[in-house]
Amino acid sequence: MVGPLLTVAAALVVAAFPPVTLPPSPPPSPAAYACPTDLFPFATAAASRPAPRASRAIAPAPTPTPLPSPASQVGGAVLARPGLQFSVSTPPVPAPPLVRATAWVVADLRSGAVLAACNAHVPLAPASTLKLLTALALIDVVPPTLVYAATAADAAADGTRAGLVAGSRYTGADLWHGLLLSSANDCAFALAELAGGQQQAADLLQAKAREVGAADTVVRNTSGLDAPGQVSSAYDLALIARAALADRRIAALARTRSYDFPSAGTALRRADRDHYQIQNHNRLLFNYPGATGLKNGWTSAAGGSFVGTATRGGRAYVATVLRADTNTWRASAALLDWAFIAGAYARPVGDLAAPAVAASTSAPTSASAPTSASARASTGLTSSSPPGATLAAPGRDGHSEPVGAGSAWPWAAGGAAVITLAATGLGLLRGRNGRRGGSGRRRS
Repeated sequence: MVGPLLTVAAALVVAAFPPVTLPPSPPPSPAAYACPTDLFPFATAAASRPAPRASRAIAPAPTPTPLPSPASQVGGAVLARPGLQFSVSTPPVPAPPLVRATAWVVADLRSGAVLAACNAHVPLAPASTLKLLTALALIDVVPPTLVYAATAADAAADGTRAGLVAGSRYTGADLWHGLLLSSANDCAFALAELAGGQQQAADLLQAKAREVGAADTVVRNTSGLDAPGQVSSAYDLALIARAALADRRIAALARTRSYDFPSAGTALRRADRDHYQIQNHNRLLFNYPGATGLKNGWTSAAGGSFVGTATRGGRAYVATVLRADTNTWRASAALLDWAFIAGAYARPVGDLAAPAVAASTSAPTSASAPTSASARASTGLTSSSPPGATLAAPGRDGHSEPVGAGSAWPWAAGGAAVITLAATGLGLLRGRNGRRGGSGRRRS
């Protein structure tokens, strides 16, 4: 008797409370992210947060944007093909992981073998990963002992800032740490000025790109901020990373986790000036065993970009990612994980065919000193003066020693030039993210 009663009760409940019909969910298609045939529709940090329940709805699929054509076939014709490039080997190894990005490359840093790639030569906006090229091109132009007076234009730089204050003085060491740890655009602007201005600096970066074999890269500025025509590729970033690690000054900067950055002021002795700590924005460095660098980047137009490197058990790999979702360090980590598993067996699909870049650790000569109008005016150097004619030898206080883990910066201080540039703006403009070392609020 109980059984029929329960059946009737269940029927009454169903009649009173009919099941809710939910809108159909789009089927997951992880294979679509293995290597996209269109520009990856990356999600911004805000868009990736769950919407309130009342407003949740199925958004219409974005209209696909075709990929740009590959810009070159450096490193082998296979790398210029669209799609995933991966060669099955013996013994068999697992396929590379699914990566939510438009393009990526994973390669052996020592042999130069490209183990797998996705749209390797497609030109895309690099965001702040371009700052690795800034370091390569200008590391000998701006020595750590050089002294610079920040301008109002530096302090007003868009996006992430280390906190340069107009009229305050900073050493080259300060600017380099701000550039590569905090991805600071104010430091990128200052380094460009020290190299003769933004256009001359961009020309130096372009020349360095060609020198290391990065044929896909077109440079417009030193910061990586979006600019018409400024592009690089996953392949080129791997070349640039390999060259950057070959310079032990850049390699030491890239693995430095924190640095005491000077507050506003003109004193150069650390004891005479307040400092605040800036942190390395590369989360791989803090979360991935064996990580050695190198650089993160993001803008609202470029999406996420990342250059990750790691060394374990005598093997070293680089994984580059372009136009990806915001959590790019995890994408690079997944590719590095795969490389450490499969790298010894995977059959290469190309190689990092760049000229060998020898490590440079000597102090720059007077020939590499900046020759901008502001530099000449502040030092008494004119177009008729011999190189280095009025450059003073550095004092003891001209060198700011790096601090923090892995910051033994191997720069020779002796013989480096000290140049003080006059500030063109005296208003004390402070970046909104200054004391926090820049939060990457909009761009990095």
